[in-house]
Amino acid sequence: MPVVLEDWISLSINLRNICQKIRGAKISDRTWYEWERLAGACYAQGKKVCARQYTHEQTKMLLCLANLRKHHPRIKVTYRSLRDYFQANEYKLEEVFDKYCNQVNSGEAFVADEVKQQPPKIALSEVKKCCDRIMNREISRNCWASWKQYLGIPKYERFIDEGKASLLTYMACWRHDNPTKKFPSINRLITMMKDWSRRAMTMETASSAKMWHSWRMRGCLGKDLARYLAMCGYKISIRTLYKWGDFSQRKHYSVSELQEWKEIASQKRCA
Repeated sequence: MPVVLEDWISLSINLRNICQKIRGAKISDRTWYEWERLAGACYAQGKKVCARQYTHEQTKMLLCLANLRKHHPRIKVTYRSLRDYFQANEYKLEEVFDKYCNQVNSGEAFVADEVKQQPPKIALSEVKKCCDRIMNREISRNCWASWKQYLGIPKYERFIDEGKASLLTYMACWRHDNPTKKFPSINRLITMMKDWSRRAMTMETASSAKMWHSWRMRGCLGKDLARYLAMCGYKISIRTLYKWGDFSQRKHYSVSELQEWKEIASQKRCA
């Protein structure tokens, strides 16, 4: 009888062995019970502990917790912080999971942190220019240094990976909307980036921040309305604008009309 891989991994005894290999240390019964509680899997199933079967989400949460404990063995973990870490590092978890399956099948030793190729790098100066355009002003040297320090970027680093570049860009978007608030945690920022309304201001729209300022002062053409709304936090296609009302790409919309379109977008998204 064929065995489904996900079902085999979700068995308690198999999942615990995998987590021990990812963590690089043995997991005691007491620790495993605490991990089950954090992953929402600590409840009676009418079976022996070694014969327990976890759901797909619980399995992924436990794998993520093993990865978290490998890199942060002493940090305090709650259900909320684990879920934020899981959502922020989901892509890494899939990589570790696939790598484990491939190496088990090939008989190789499992190494969780092996990197086979370096990701492409982005010049930090270009990211700084993009963040300046988002903020509509030049970010001071001290402010930029504090942002880099917050993300753990070395002081004299000149190139960074795409993930940190995107995170710096999002921090500029967040600071533009919240000029006096304290930055959320890094995991929380990454989780917020996945939400469509917060992701609307991307690198592409942010590069047109000067044009956006002009639109706010003088209005814009209909063909630019979708980009204007995207910068306001509403990702809407041209096709959807035609459905919502009397829309034309050739028409010039005044500042008051742009405000009306923002209100329509807000009502439609909240409905």
